[in-house]
Amino acid sequence: MKKALDLLLRLDDHKHDGLGRLFLDPADERETRRALRAYLGSKVTIKTIALEGVHLRVRVELPDFQAESDNLVRLARDLSTRASPKAARGQLEEALKLFPLNGTALKGLGRACYGQADYTRAAALFVRANEVLGEDGEALRALGTISLREGREASAVAYFDRAVSSNPKDQTARRALEQLRERIEARFTSGTVPRGPSGQSGEGIRPGPRIRR
Repeated sequence: MKKALDLLLRLDDHKHDGLGRLFLDPADERETRRALRAYLGSKVTIKTIALEGVHLRVRVELPDFQAESDNLVRLARDLSTRASPKAARGQLEEALKLFPLNGTALKGLGRACYGQADYTRAAALFVRANEVLGEDGEALRALGTISLREGREASAVAYFDRAVSSNPKDQTARRALEQLRERIEARFTSGTVPRGPSGQSGEGIRPGPRIRR
């Protein structure tokens, strides 16, 4: 049995990877499908594609092993509470082998990667989770935190703003957004541009809200 899912990809999430060109320089449908298959994996079948400015809507199908995948996610959660992070991560990896678009598993593995300072993979997992779950506040807040840690303030503001829009009750994201905007405004007013990682602005900016494991 197959399961159909509707994904929403955004240019803002793919400005620095190969998919970004699909928004900026639309290719023919065959090349677009090839790029999406490479991004989503061989188990995912691309059904329809619709480019709408900075959004790319994609309907996909894949073997419906979500229930089995969810069971492994629950096992991973139980292992995590028993202080077995390596075993928990292994179960999350297996969950995604069964059902690659399990949003909860993607977020769980993203948290695990963040905890091991693998911020690049963590960000990719949170982006994918958000595309599956549709503007997920937790995933967006995590992306804001990672962007802030890497000194990409504009991206951090955008992600925290999206997190608050998705979940207005998320006080952690709201405080992070307000504090970041205040610091940026204060720097602009004073005319100072502090240096962060690799010379970009960001000095004095805390890494952001902690990503819950």
